[in-house]
Amino acid sequence: MKIEGLYIYPIKSTKGQKLIEITILKIGFENDRYLGIANAKNEIITARENAELLNIKTEINNYQLNISYKNETKTIALNKEFQDIELSLFHTSVAGKIISDELNNWFTALLNSESKLVKINLNKLRKTNDTAISFNDVYPIHLISRESVAALNDKLETPIESNRFRPNIIISGVKAFEEETWTHLIIGECEFKVVSKTERCSLITINPHNGVKDKKQEPLRTLAKAFKKDGKVNFGIYLIPIKTGIIRDSDTLKIKTVGNKEYH
Repeated sequence: MKIEGLYIYPIKSTKGQKLIEITILKIGFENDRYLGIANAKNEIITARENAELLNIKTEINNYQLNISYKNETKTIALNKEFQDIELSLFHTSVAGKIISDELNNWFTALLNSESKLVKINLNKLRKTNDTAISFNDVYPIHLISRESVAALNDKLETPIESNRFRPNIIISGVKAFEEETWTHLIIGECEFKVVSKTERCSLITINPHNGVKDKKQEPLRTLAKAFKKDGKVNFGIYLIPIKTGIIRDSDTLKIKTVGNKEYH
């Protein structure tokens, strides 16, 4: 079992940044979804509300945020003090920081609605299910396998790519959907607990390359028809870090336990 890709999404709902290695913290991948776009009501928006976010490319390197959209590029340093702001994400209060008035005007024009770039306040993190997270939906880390994507593609008229599911970790060398049976795993020097299957929503019906929603509601429709279990449409698994450190795209993945049993 090997790592096929490691990804962060510096600004929530924008394009992913592929990495060779990443530092794993208690809240997940360093710099993953540390930033977001807030509307006039100080609510963090996602591509569910404005799919244009998926056309924005973002990268963080050495505390510098680079943002690209079509032929425009913006850069801002993140290692300085910013003004506090109280935000809301999925009707939950979140402490944040306002990044830049200049970028706020740019995002407002780009998204055609009042917008501001905000950063998570790492000193006042919110918790879901007793787990501290940034601007993630539910849990810090999301993992999928190439084999599960291939099994889904076998049932689709038009195949999709793995990035449709916005994973942090893509693996290969397993049976399709085998990952759903795991409870503990090790990658490099880090250990993770599997806390949940990843329940899917309408976001996966939006093409991440152009922000266009699939008219047939695929692949969500096929997932619901062919792979629905216990009344839920799942794809992938959520992880929380047990032992932090660094993982690399050259690392192998080792299963520690399946259910409550040691993996052999």
